[in-house]
Amino acid sequence: MAEPKSEGVHRTGEYGLFAHLAGLLAANLAYLRARLELAGIEAREASVHYAIILGLAIGALIVLVFGYLFLVIALVFLVAALLNSPHAWIWVLLGAAFLHLLGAGILGWIAKVKLFEPMFTASLNELKKDQEWLKTTAKQN
Repeated sequence: MAEPKSEGVHRTGEYGLFAHLAGLLAANLAYLRARLELAGIEAREASVHYAIILGLAIGALIVLVFGYLFLVIALVFLVAALLNSPHAWIWVLLGAAFLHLLGAGILGWIAKVKLFEPMFTASLNELKKDQEWLKTTAKQN
């Protein structure tokens, strides 16, 4: 019957330079794999975060264009009304323009706030922990 072999367990004759180098390489690759998995998870979270920011920015741009359009139309008819006779719908159109501009400002502000939220915090915290561990290990040796 074959003996089960687990990682890190060596038979008596397997110790040597190549076995130690292989163990070191395996440990480094396991460390790198764990860090890359964490970075992958956070990259997916970041892509959702930036997609939301992009959607808000596009929404703000669309609302800004409509607000500008309504503002220009209202100003044109307002000037026409000042020369002739006032109409109530001009003021409604002007109010709609200002509401659209206010909506664009709010969406743009939300996108700006979300843009400055820190990303990859778990990866950075793990790297800081690793650096501290390496510093304490180096001091002990």
